[in-house]
Amino acid sequence: MNSKFWQQKRVLITGGCGFVGRWVARALHPAEVDLHILDLAPSNHLDEKHTFHRTNLCDLTATRELIGSLRPAAIIHLAGQPGVASSHDNPVGAYEANVLATFNLLEACRQQGGVEAIVAVSSNHVYGEQHHQPTPEDAPLNGDGMYAVSKLAGDVLARAYGKTYGLPVGIARMTNSFGGDDHHLAHIITATILSTLKNQRPVIKQSGRDRKGYLYIKDTAQGLLAVAEGVAGSRDLHGDAFNLVPNEVLPVTDLVRAILAAVGSKLEPEILNPTAAFEVEHLDNSKARELLGWTPQFDLPAGLAETIAWYRSHGHG
Repeated sequence: MNSKFWQQKRVLITGGCGFVGRWVARALHPAEVDLHILDLAPSNHLDEKHTFHRTNLCDLTATRELIGSLRPAAIIHLAGQPGVASSHDNPVGAYEANVLATFNLLEACRQQGGVEAIVAVSSNHVYGEQHHQPTPEDAPLNGDGMYAVSKLAGDVLARAYGKTYGLPVGIARMTNSFGGDDHHLAHIITATILSTLKNQRPVIKQSGRDRKGYLYIKDTAQGLLAVAEGVAGSRDLHGDAFNLVPNEVLPVTDLVRAILAAVGSKLEPEILNPTAAFEVEHLDNSKARELLGWTPQFDLPAGLAETIAWYRSHGHG
């Protein structure tokens, strides 16, 4: 983080009470920012001093009034409907939270002006099936599930506002983030750590042969801040997308066994569907390295060590 850029700036984090939002707030703490959090409800897990807002981003007038009154220097837009299953079951909710809310925020910023940087948080799911790996940002966006398409629509809207109107917006295509204080207990790393600390066999729901990347949450937070700094500093980056992903991918079985080893457990994972189809997802982070100066600072063992320590220190084993 470039502390000089952030020092005492007014920053709005939408969805700021969520897992990623809380860690972004922690990352900003040294810069003594004027922190504003927008979410559905306050969180007891957010320790940083902040002002809370419950504005409905699906209401353009309310969103425009919020941006006009706050005049934030930077916005990290994390709010949305997460999850493949929930978006499949509730496509209207996915559209409203991931598309309409993003459109309204971008349009409000365009109308009000004055924002130095906006980060629109997208997803690895926008890529869908890819034949070229590691996959760069200019690859075809083949995502076709409801969650993938809703995130893709927000992604493309951000690009259009950046390229058409010169809005200082960058797109952060996120991967699987992990770390302490994760309330998504079904996430593979969180679930495996918690079960292992209880001396219970961790469960792999599919074959375990899926190969994906897992990024430690502190690197995720720093990556989001780097995108903001990048678009604030260069008009050429307005509307650009960046893969915030680790350098390497690995099979789920190797991931789970790495957690078991880090905990010091001799348990073996239970694989529920060993013959299930599997996918390989490997995204390229070289654009973020070259244009933003961002690269993961934690390899998987280091990130796991800090995560396990967090859960142990908070009474989980």
